[in-house]
Amino acid sequence: MSCLNPLNLLVDCLIDFAAIDASDLDPETKRWLHKIKDSTTIFAVKQADGFIESVQDPPTDADVKTELINLGWKKTGEGFDEWTKDRVMKISHNISPSFSTVILGQDDLFGKYTVLEKIVGVATRNRLLLPLEDHDLVLGDDELAARISDDLKFEMGKALPQTYNTDFNMLTDESFSRIFFYGMGSVLIAKQEEVSSSEYGPFVVDLKVLQGLSYRRKYRKLGSRIHFNKDQQPTAIHDYDTGKTYTPGSDGWENAKTLAKVGAFLLMTAREHLTWTHLVASNIATRESTLNLAPSHPLRRLLTVFTFRATEVNLAAFDSLVPNTSILHRSAGLKYSSLVDVFEHSYKSCTIFEPFADRKYNSAVQELIDEDKFPFASQGKAYYEIVRDFVKDWISKCGEAASDAEAMAFYNAVKAGTKGMKYEIPEYSAENMINVLSSIIFTVTGYHELIGHVVDYTLLPSRAGFRLTKKDPSEVDFQSYLLTNVISASTSVPMPMLMQKFPNFFGVGGPEWERTVWDSFHTKLVAQSEKVQAADKKRAVEYKYFDPARFECSVSV
Repeated sequence: MSCLNPLNLLVDCLIDFAAIDASDLDPETKRWLHKIKDSTTIFAVKQADGFIESVQDPPTDADVKTELINLGWKKTGEGFDEWTKDRVMKISHNISPSFSTVILGQDDLFGKYTVLEKIVGVATRNRLLLPLEDHDLVLGDDELAARISDDLKFEMGKALPQTYNTDFNMLTDESFSRIFFYGMGSVLIAKQEEVSSSEYGPFVVDLKVLQGLSYRRKYRKLGSRIHFNKDQQPTAIHDYDTGKTYTPGSDGWENAKTLAKVGAFLLMTAREHLTWTHLVASNIATRESTLNLAPSHPLRRLLTVFTFRATEVNLAAFDSLVPNTSILHRSAGLKYSSLVDVFEHSYKSCTIFEPFADRKYNSAVQELIDEDKFPFASQGKAYYEIVRDFVKDWISKCGEAASDAEAMAFYNAVKAGTKGMKYEIPEYSAENMINVLSSIIFTVTGYHELIGHVVDYTLLPSRAGFRLTKKDPSEVDFQSYLLTNVISASTSVPMPMLMQKFPNFFGVGGPEWERTVWDSFHTKLVAQSEKVQAADKKRAVEYKYFDPARFECSVSV
């Protein structure tokens, strides 16, 4: 057993005995867990029961109640609008040179960030207790991986969430293509500003940003460039590390696809999912609505459903994915200084507040949209417009409150939070306020459903993950696979579904028009869900992510 100090040796022995030797795990599972000899990994993968328990009694729309929303404020009288500001715990984080943030230390419905939670978080990242111990063991057998995961209860329907996708193995060229045109990777295709003039076709996903990073000793660099033809089929993958370009059927093609999948998944997890969705859109909206808007203010009333439990979730996401020796750092192959570089890049390139319906695409992507072959853009725009109409309706009913002193303080604080990003929120106008609110709601519901439904990508080591070994880059190594399963399990904790009535909030204690506006929004969501489902039956490749019936009202991890 590898050990760096006597204390770590003791921790290793205790965890090995309690989590493996004294457990009722299958002998096969025990044998493979002993091979990686890393206390952190073993400790983490024994947490499945906690994830399973957390989904047994999920919150519902009925749990959002007017009388419970008061964080950051205290009552000064019996009237609905009688509030004064109160103190609220704030936790500051410096993530990268340009990226710092503040996360509230307590939640309207889930209490304060406790001293015990802080101690546990620090302890599990303590290198003296649980050092960074890298392993490069590759199973090379999906059936074996599935047996071990099932034995550890990291299977769909237990610790892992269920997928609604079918026939998505990510191994065939067709399934690989689906990642980028009908899956999470569509956000990368959408970023392509110019049509490629390459012989390999008009579409390119360039992951060169990953090539200049520093990787730990056992792991290979993940920079690649992926080409697709006009029929959305992969035609070439360039490996920046070797300088070689692979084409379908050539020696090395399968490993090249694995390189591309893993690099794309790592980047999108750190950038679009963690940084843009959780730490920027959701966290800024939650923080600034709490600090600047009284619980009775119409704009806070609008955002309350969409920030439900967000502080709790974003604190957990930060602690498990951002710091040195966090689970993300341990499961990826990057040195921590380079993970910081990824966060810096993520912040500076952020466009999450750019109104989705107003985004432009290159002519090749636009042609796909016109042919209903890129639903990320077409269905995303349709949903965004429904959200924007909802926000306009809400704003029209709340009158002067939409631009009063509290509203302006909220808008300017959110705007300040985007300073230094690729897309900075413009100066206040009524239209810009509507766009900011719409972008928040769109991001924490529909966009998060796409970028946060990760179980398909991490279910087996042959699919995707966060690193590849130098020794065998054909699939994600066993240690990283186990840790990635823990991250996937954290996404299983559900929020209330969006297409619900929220009977104890809208119009309850607040103005009656809230109920009318919400019910109108709900009706449009039902109609859009029916359209998405009908379109999916006609399309050759399924795309279920932007069905409003699948949206939660706020971010889960």
